[in-house]
Amino acid sequence: MAKQVQEKVGLIAQAEAEYEAIVDEVRGYCQKARELRQQADELRRSGNIAPKVASEVRKLLEQAEYFYQLADEKDGHPRLEAIRRLEELQREASGLRETVQHNESVLARQKKELDVAKEEAAAMIRRAEERIQETEKLIASQMAKLEELEG
Repeated sequence: MAKQVQEKVGLIAQAEAEYEAIVDEVRGYCQKARELRQQADELRRSGNIAPKVASEVRKLLEQAEYFYQLADEKDGHPRLEAIRRLEELQREASGLRETVQHNESVLARQKKELDVAKEEAAAMIRRAEERIQETEKLIASQMAKLEELEG
């Protein structure tokens, strides 16, 4: 059971790492998109109206939009799936921890019961041995009387 808990903890750590990787990837896409938009804004502010500059601005904005779309795609389903997986693993680990705690308390109670049973068994054995000794003494006494009577 403890091994299962350790495995779940490992899976949780892995899921957290996967989630953080997705978040980092989304941040990276957003950062790249912001940088491209800034470049486009700087070109616009330069006052240069050449068709080549306008074309470059349009390309930069298209690339920025592409990175925003990538961020949206990653931020959506994969991120939510990673969160669901992480929460599920955390619930499973919590359940396993509770089971381990319950089993540990059951084990402790069973050990106490075993100790009590051992003590009771030892007491029963002592009483049985005492009865045997008393019976042996009684037999020895009776044998001595019998010899006296016969002899």
